[in-house]
Amino acid sequence: MKSFLEITGENGDTPTTSYLFSDSDRYFFDCGDGFQRFIKGRSNITFGKIKSIFITSLSWDCIGGLIGLFLTMAELNIKVRLYGPKGLHKLFTSSREFQYQLNVEIFEVDSTIIQSIKDESFTFYTLPINKITNNNMSIIEKSIIDENKLPTLAYYGRNPPSTETLENINNDNNLELFKFEESSIICYIGITKDFKGKFYPEKAVALGVPKGISFKHLQDGKSVVNKDGITITPDQVMDKSIKGTKFAIIRCPSIDYLQSLKSHLHMFTDIHIVNHIVPNSVLSNKEYLKFMEDINNNQQQSINTKHIIVNDENCERVSGCQSSDNQILKLQKFIPSLFPMKQTCGNGENENENEMKFRLIKPIELNDSKILKDKVNVFPCKETTNLILGPPQNAGDIEFLPLITTNVDDNSNDNDVDNNKSIEEFINTEQGQLFKKQLDKEVEDLESNENKCCHPKILFTGTGSAIPSKYRNVTGNFITLEDGQNILLDAGEGTFGQLYRFFGPIEVKKQLIDLKMIWLSHLHADHHLGIPNICEKRQQYAKEFGIKDDELEPLIIIGPDALIQWVNELSSIVNLKFIGIGINGNHSNQLVKVCKKLNIKTFSMVPVIHCNYAFGLVIEWNDGFKLTYSGDTRPCKFLSEIGKNSCVQIHEATFEDEKQMDAISKRHSTVGEALEVGRSMNCKFSLLTHFSQRYPNLKMGTYKDTNYGLAIDLLQISPYQYPLVYKMIEPFSLLFENEVQKKLDKKLTTTTANKPKSTKTEEENNNTMEKDAKRLEKYQNKYKDEVILPAYVYNIDSNSLNLVENTFDDLSNQSQFEDD
Repeated sequence: MKSFLEITGENGDTPTTSYLFSDSDRYFFDCGDGFQRFIKGRSNITFGKIKSIFITSLSWDCIGGLIGLFLTMAELNIKVRLYGPKGLHKLFTSSREFQYQLNVEIFEVDSTIIQSIKDESFTFYTLPINKITNNNMSIIEKSIIDENKLPTLAYYGRNPPSTETLENINNDNNLELFKFEESSIICYIGITKDFKGKFYPEKAVALGVPKGISFKHLQDGKSVVNKDGITITPDQVMDKSIKGTKFAIIRCPSIDYLQSLKSHLHMFTDIHIVNHIVPNSVLSNKEYLKFMEDINNNQQQSINTKHIIVNDENCERVSGCQSSDNQILKLQKFIPSLFPMKQTCGNGENENENEMKFRLIKPIELNDSKILKDKVNVFPCKETTNLILGPPQNAGDIEFLPLITTNVDDNSNDNDVDNNKSIEEFINTEQGQLFKKQLDKEVEDLESNENKCCHPKILFTGTGSAIPSKYRNVTGNFITLEDGQNILLDAGEGTFGQLYRFFGPIEVKKQLIDLKMIWLSHLHADHHLGIPNICEKRQQYAKEFGIKDDELEPLIIIGPDALIQWVNELSSIVNLKFIGIGINGNHSNQLVKVCKKLNIKTFSMVPVIHCNYAFGLVIEWNDGFKLTYSGDTRPCKFLSEIGKNSCVQIHEATFEDEKQMDAISKRHSTVGEALEVGRSMNCKFSLLTHFSQRYPNLKMGTYKDTNYGLAIDLLQISPYQYPLVYKMIEPFSLLFENEVQKKLDKKLTTTTANKPKSTKTEEENNNTMEKDAKRLEKYQNKYKDEVILPAYVYNIDSNSLNLVENTFDDLSNQSQFEDD
């Protein structure tokens, strides 16, 4: 069996994950926030081959990508098993309002004993570790293995288990028979199955064994009877089996866990690979180094244990979104002022001196540990660290690879050299030079205006819909005010990673502490799965700055009641501190208080046409600036009315105009419809976002409007810069056009070569139309009984909440399909 362990480092924008590969199956260790986007384009990671996922901790860095991953995998008819600490099931039960039954079984690990998990390829052992402090000094010298007690099934998706098991699950979930242990972390040891010895068919023939199934039985370790009735055993015709390769995944976030970890030392005999996910403060501790030495002393002389170190201090950082970074590099060549991100392509090109100092990699300090130095077997994780588990003669071999490898046959166009070459070639053309001069002149004129309006600044952390792609993350809009305070409108999975990429590892800390409010438009996962990571990191950074919990201003989260309930329930397993305010018509003094701090005059939440309890938002500041945010919606007259005379609208434009039926069926808007909304509300400028992931790059518009722009991930724009985003549409479309055409040409060539041409018959076309008609009939009455909600309009100066009734009929009279 060929197998290997692939480890990626702590890159700041994406947490570490270890991938275990066998001939037919894939296993993951941890699945943090932004996981889906991180693995986009990595051909060796296939969703359909995922068998089990092992979770080490209930921090969002370890579990934040699970819901999004399972929602994406929902259509695959594959059951995935999920193992982790007690309380893991609450991630799914708390998410019941926006995730349906998923094809997953969750097994929770006992926090007091070692348990085993076996399948056809590997055996895994769970190593629970707990924080031991002066108040909790119950130290276990040697942990106990219980081969009979399996992890507890705590949650099931499709295909429920037996009635008895089902009753036990429901009792546990309803009565909460156990209390979550916050300090519980699960480390893992994995062992490949033994490698078969070489089979000698000539020996079998000589012993009278007939060819065929008897040969297979012998290779499978079973005895057979030859033609003379004599029993032939496998050891007569095969070399001895070789013991499987052993590896370990250790997560030890602080030295308080070390005593508990040391109780498992007896499990580390004959181990080839140990992945240490530990901060430098733990790694440099003498006691931890002694633990590593003890691991080495447990080995046979023939095994040279490799120690792979993963943390953000000893390992080089590489952006987890290199395709997006490469795209932004192109855009920066034309208008750098709109893409001032601090961390591009991980090379520090755009970083200031302070950021560069912060990114200096600390050497691994072994503190004169002779046994570790002599064997030269301690390595910081590189972009991708591959460790061979099988075949056995190569076990423990290590290879450092780039995170994204460029294949000459790949049509992803992620090669930096080729990309930069194409940029230079385009700029040097007559047309490119003309566009560049026009843009430079426009920038110069705008910057020279002494009365230019600089705030609020809008940073698009995600401009895609549904699921993240290489180029577009899911929805997020980070608003910065003149005094440095921040507001976040929606926060899809990976929002923190985008902020980290844009601001860099130092500035992002200040920006999150200055984040005062998160406003959530509706319940769909692509708009809110990033919230827990934002909260966790904000609290972490406050501690780093010496801000005590009671001194940190609480983060205000506003959204539909079901969303606030989700975050509240999630707080039982993830350390989240916030004040939740439901959009329900009840007056909130906390909302008024935070709006006063943000210098807001009116704060209006307007029901829109998408799903139940979906809202748009209109904010008017005391200086007269008015912003409308649509969330997800069909064109909504009610929102247009309350957003009248806005300075800017951020409006979804999921589909191009020729896909209007898709827009209607899924309750979204087309580009043309979004622009019409801007006209109807007399809006000065429209910034369009939330594009379908079928449109990875900019698209050329053919509209009469000139007061609009197409948002791109990590575009940051001030009001005075609005004209630039319209003027950049044409040159940027042309810039990407050649690459897109190459992809299409290759796709067409491949399709033509591999598939015969086919044309739909009239009967097939009629069948398609009939299916569409039935689908429309099925869903057109879905929202007939939808409650027509009022708009909730807060007047901040008078501390009053007005309920404005909806006098328009467009919420319920359109034929709609359900959202995908």
